Amino acid sequence: MNNIKVRAKLTIVMIVSVLALAICTYLSIVNMNQLQTKALDVIEEDARSSYDEEIRHQVENVISLCQNIYDKYQAGEYTEQEAKKLAADEIRALRYGDNGYFWVDQYDGTNVVLLGSATEGTNRMETKDADGYQMVKETIRVGKEADGGYVDYVFPKEGETESSPKRSYSKAFEPFGWVIGTGNYTDFIDDEIAAAKNEFSSYVTDKRNLFFIVATVEAIIVIVLLILIIISIVRPLKQCVASIGVMEKGDFSQKFDELLLKRRDDFGILANSLETMRLELNTLIGQVKEEAQEIIGMIQQIDVNVQDLDDEIGDVSATTQELAAGMEETAASSEQIDSMSHEIESAAKNIATRSQDGALEADQIRERAVGIKGEATDNDNRTKAIHAEIDEELSKALADIKVVDQIGVLAESIMQITAQTNLLALNASIEAARAGDAGKGFAVVADEIRGLAEQSKSTVGHIQEVTRNVVAAVDNLADGAKKLLEFVGTDVVKSFSGFLTMADNYSGDAESVDSLVTDFSASSQQLLASINGVMDAIGEVSKAATEGATGTTDIAQKTSVIVEKASDIREKAEAAHDSADRLEKTVAKFIV
Repeated sequence: MNNIKVRAKLTIVMIVSVLALAICTYLSIVNMNQLQTKALDVIEEDARSSYDEEIRHQVENVISLCQNIYDKYQAGEYTEQEAKKLAADEIRALRYGDNGYFWVDQYDGTNVVLLGSATEGTNRMETKDADGYQMVKETIRVGKEADGGYVDYVFPKEGETESSPKRSYSKAFEPFGWVIGTGNYTDFIDDEIAAAKNEFSSYVTDKRNLFFIVATVEAIIVIVLLILIIISIVRPLKQCVASIGVMEKGDFSQKFDELLLKRRDDFGILANSLETMRLELNTLIGQVKEEAQEIIGMIQQIDVNVQDLDDEIGDVSATTQELAAGMEETAASSEQIDSMSHEIESAAKNIATRSQDGALEADQIRERAVGIKGEATDNDNRTKAIHAEIDEELSKALADIKVVDQIGVLAESIMQITAQTNLLALNASIEAARAGDAGKGFAVVADEIRGLAEQSKSTVGHIQEVTRNVVAAVDNLADGAKKLLEFVGTDVVKSFSGFLTMADNYSGDAESVDSLVTDFSASSQQLLASINGVMDAIGEVSKAATEGATGTTDIAQKTSVIVEKASDIREKAEAAHDSADRLEKTVAKFIV
C-alpha cells in the first residue's frame, strides 16, 4: 500500500463503498422477496388456523350449551328425553357467520340434528363423499377423542354438482352419547390467500422499487461526496508537493497559490507555514548574496592595491641604487607607500567586519531553518492529534448507534404484547359465545382486537427488518470512515516527514554557509596581520630614509622584507578570493 498513490487509494475506497452499497441493495431486494414468500405462508397458515380455531370454538360453545342443559337435568328440572330434545332444538336453531350450522350424530351413526332435514333419525354411518371417503364415520371417530378432531372431505355446494373442499370439527358430548360437529367450505380461504398475495405482491413491488430508487440516489450522493473529498485532498496535496519540489531545487521566487493559502483546513495551515518559510529563506539568501558580492568587490580592490604595492616596491628597489643622490625622493615614496598601506589596512578591517556579519547571518539562517523544522513538527503533531480525535469521535458514534438494538428489544416486547392481546381476544370470543345472543356484540369487538393484534405483529416484523438494515448500513459507513482515517494516518503523516527532511537539508546548507564565512573571516584576519607587517616594514623604510645614505644597505634589506610581505598579501588575497567564490557558488543555486 505504501507504493500506491493517494488518488488511487481514495479511488479504491470509493469503488469499494459503491460496490458494498450495490451488494447491500441486492441482498435487501432478495430478502424482501423471501420475506414476501414467508409472509404469504404465514398469512395462509394464520387463515387456516383461524378457521380451525373458529369452528372448534363454535363446537365448544355448543358443548357448553349442552352441559348447561345437562346440569339442569341433573338438578331435576328436566327429564333425560326433555333435556336431549331441548338441546337438539337449540343446536338446530344455532347459526354463525354467513351459513355456519351444526349437526349431531350418536355414536352408532344415527343422526340427531341436521338442519331439520329428513336425514334426522336415520343412520348415516356409511355416508361417503364424491371420492368415496367415509366422512361421517371418520367424523364420529375423531370426535370421540379427548380433544376432538378435524376431518377434510369434498362435498357439492347447494345448487352445484362439482364437489368443493370442506373441513369440519367434531367433539363428543359423552353425557348424551353425541358427537357434535360443524364445518364449512374452505375454498374461500384460497380466494383470500390469492387476494392477499396480489395485494402484498403489489405492496412489496412498490416498496422494492422505492428502495431501489433510494439506494440509487444514495449511491449517487456517496459517489459525488467521495469525488469531492478526493479532489479536496489530492489537489491541495499535489500543489504543496509541487511547490516543495520547486523550493527543493533552490527556487524560492515562486509564491504559493492564493486559493491554497486562503484554505482553513490542514492543507491551508501547511501552505501558510511553507509560504512563511519561503519568504524568510528568500530574504536571508538575498542578504547573503549581497554580502558575497560586496566581499568579492573588496577582494578585487585588495588585488589592485597589492599590484600597486608591487609597482611601488619595484620603484623602491630601483631607488636604493640612487639613494645617495635622491634621499628626499625616497622619503616621498615611503610616505606614499605608507598612505597606500593604510588604505589596505582599512579595506582588510572592512573585510573582517563583513565576514563577522556574514557569520551572524549564517547563524540566523540555521536558527530559522530549525524554527521551520519545529513548525513542520507542530503541524505533524496537529495532524496526528486531529486523526486521534476523529478516531475517538468515530468510536463514540459507533457506540451510540447501539441504541438501535433497543428498538429490537422494544419490538420483541410489542410482539409479546400482541400475542397476549390475541390470547385475550380469543378468550373474550369464547366467553361471548357462552353468553349467547347477549355476547354477540362483544364477540365482534374481540374479533377486531384479534385483527389489530395480527396487524401489530406484521408491523413489528417490518420494524425489526428495517432496524437490521440500519445497523448494516452504519457498519458499512464505519468501515469507509476507518479507511479514510488510515489514509490520513499514513500518507499525510508521511508528507510531513518529507517536510521535516527538507527542513534538515536547509539547516545543513546554513551550516555550510556558516563554515565558508568562518574560513573567509580567518583569511581576512591573516590578511590584516600581513598588512600590519607591511606597515611596520614601511615605517622602517621611512626611518632609514631619514637617516641618510649610511642606511642604504638596511633599506635594501627592508625592501626585501616588503617584497615577501607583499607576496604573502597576494597569497592571502587569493585565498580570500577563493572563499568568496565558493560562497557565491553556494548561494547562487538559490533563486530569490
